[in-house]
Amino acid sequence: MQRRDQARETLKAAEQAVDALDNEASAPLVAGAKPTDRCSAFADRMNGFLAEFRGDPWVDHDVSIRDSDLTFYVGTRPWDQALDAEAKVLFLLAYSYATLFLEHDLDDECAFPGLLLLDNPYQQGIDENAVRRVLRTLAQAASETGTQVMSTQALTPPADPKTIRVLSMPRPYAAP
Repeated sequence: MQRRDQARETLKAAEQAVDALDNEASAPLVAGAKPTDRCSAFADRMNGFLAEFRGDPWVDHDVSIRDSDLTFYVGTRPWDQALDAEAKVLFLLAYSYATLFLEHDLDDECAFPGLLLLDNPYQQGIDENAVRRVLRTLAQAASETGTQVMSTQALTPPADPKTIRVLSMPRPYAAP
């Protein structure tokens, strides 16, 4: 009888432990903004960046993000199907820009990158003046968000001593 009573107590304790685990599993894992709101904020930041480039080289459609699978759309089509080569590069620069503002736009649950590396944005086929505007915009965003943007490039960056610092290579190397 004593072993049976101990078994019942053990079983009751196990059932309570299972109930506690079930209750934990049903609680939301993230208490921050809803996925739709997060996707909208990120897309809005990208669209704000791209507004300056509408028509050339950017298209005349906005970016949106489907929260169920994080698919990026331009207009009604997935971004990689809707854009040509130059617009794809601008899309990726807009994406990079939006990541700099993750902590600002979303909530404490979202980690921000702190550093953005660009590998010679001038060689991607976009007009030189457009690249200069992109670099100024990214430099300003870095200043606003407390992050850093580093870009390798052969051309002189836009002049802005407050936000842009040039580190020259002591010896240039030929590209392969």
